[in-house]
Amino acid sequence: MKIWIKIILIMMFTCSLFATDFNSFAEFQTHIKNESQRVSNVELHKQIRNTRESREYELGDPHIYWRYDLSVMPPGWVQIQATCQAVGEHCYVFVADDEWQVHMDEADVQEIFNYLEFETMNGDDYGVVEMDTLHFGEMPDELDNDPRLIVFYSALGSFGGSTFDGYFSSYDQVTEAEAQQMNPPGHSNECEMIYMTCHPLNPTEPVRISVLAHELQHLIHWGGDINEETWVNEGLSELAMVYFGMPDPISQFNSNPDNSLNTWNQEWADYVKTLLFFTYFAEQFDDGTIIKDIVSEPLNSISGISNQLIEHGYTIPFEAIFNNWTVANYLDDPDIAQGQYNYENLELPGFNPTHYHSSYPASGNGTTNPWATDYIRLLPDEPNYSLHLEVNHPLNLGVIRKSDDVVSTVDFYIVNDVLDLDLPEMTDEYDQMILVIPNSDNSDLIYSYEITGYVSTQNYELEITNYGLTNYPNPFNPSTTISFNISNQQNERVELKIYNLKGQKIKNFDVILSGVEGESNSIYWDGTDQIGKSVSSGIYYYKLVVDNKIIDTKKMMLMK
Repeated sequence: MKIWIKIILIMMFTCSLFATDFNSFAEFQTHIKNESQRVSNVELHKQIRNTRESREYELGDPHIYWRYDLSVMPPGWVQIQATCQAVGEHCYVFVADDEWQVHMDEADVQEIFNYLEFETMNGDDYGVVEMDTLHFGEMPDELDNDPRLIVFYSALGSFGGSTFDGYFSSYDQVTEAEAQQMNPPGHSNECEMIYMTCHPLNPTEPVRISVLAHELQHLIHWGGDINEETWVNEGLSELAMVYFGMPDPISQFNSNPDNSLNTWNQEWADYVKTLLFFTYFAEQFDDGTIIKDIVSEPLNSISGISNQLIEHGYTIPFEAIFNNWTVANYLDDPDIAQGQYNYENLELPGFNPTHYHSSYPASGNGTTNPWATDYIRLLPDEPNYSLHLEVNHPLNLGVIRKSDDVVSTVDFYIVNDVLDLDLPEMTDEYDQMILVIPNSDNSDLIYSYEITGYVSTQNYELEITNYGLTNYPNPFNPSTTISFNISNQQNERVELKIYNLKGQKIKNFDVILSGVEGESNSIYWDGTDQIGKSVSSGIYYYKLVVDNKIIDTKKMMLMK
């Protein structure tokens, strides 16, 4: 049953079957929000509110409400007779009369009302309405001169196999006359309201209440900053679900993290990426007011978040927070850097690497979208590796060493255009290394890299020195001579191995040493593989291996 519920929730946000100009109900909602901003008359609303008596309901009061008919797209409009079935300090619960004692009864209302007024899945300090106002700010009181929220339950309908949990309508934040001027024309109940389903979905399931918390944040955000960018507004609504104690399932984004944080395409992964970012941000930086100040911040998107960081005394730039977040998504370890790369309130699935290597030398390239991330996962077979990285604009490279036993370290390296780096040593306590390629920029990041292994002569127990590995000519066609010196004659086996850019071994030479102290040894390579077939033009790596230990690796180019 829980899996089915999650699928329905996903369908609510991602349905693409609408035979209209809108690709989803969420896209329709975004359009209506912008329309309500265009027609809303602040001064007129203030005059209306000041002249109205507070519209306070009592148990049993009837009312007729407009709502969407979601069995058609774009949504049609219907009027529904409803009755007030619960009155609390923060909200009213109305139920459609034709659903009462059919799909909802008094026990259902009391269970829902308990969540609305008194508790969440995280505790009994407050209910959902007070929870959202504490974290995100006060609800607007645009027209009805009543501070309480109306939660209206009815059978919302379904379309194209998709069933809807609930919604906030910004039509309600304008007058009926203004709603008629919107595109498309609509209707307003002129009150703060959230619409929830009672059929065919179970209205008392905790996931329904979590969606209600999500939609209530949208209502609060309408009052705080009506023109906020969608990724921020949706991300904070996802955070409301975390605060309630039932976040959306984390999927899709972790399979493809090269997804721009501040780009919104109405996909499930978009909800998940913003859920993760704002949960991480709140855990690291919320001092009790920064989240609600972001909700009411006039500047939008990254600029608004950056402004509130400054206002709250933080000196860390948004770019650094983004970089740390990309590490936390892969690492999620509470024991590193005082929890800087950890989630307290979420259990993260594994993140898929963009590139994966288990044999070396290795190379690759890629393009990372703005405000997105690529990961390169390395499974080393030796302790020491060098990285050559080329980028088209600066970045802060993250290097994670970790094991399944949650032993981890994190290092950062500034890359301007080219970086040649001996990577941190892979000692026995680590079983993998992850290179984090975060693009904290508004343009695409283009990168290429080469990873080669080496053995540190400082730790090499055979004390091999002056090996002088080189080849001439380089570039070459069709052959080259690879030379090296080995002063220690006690070695059991010396090999020279040649690899292509994919890390595939092309040829292996067993070397017979000259036996003369200080005399150079050499191998002639004619550009053929192990079976004598000529190889193609390109870059190749050659490794000097002594007693099964790689002591040096160099690069050469065959040009035909």
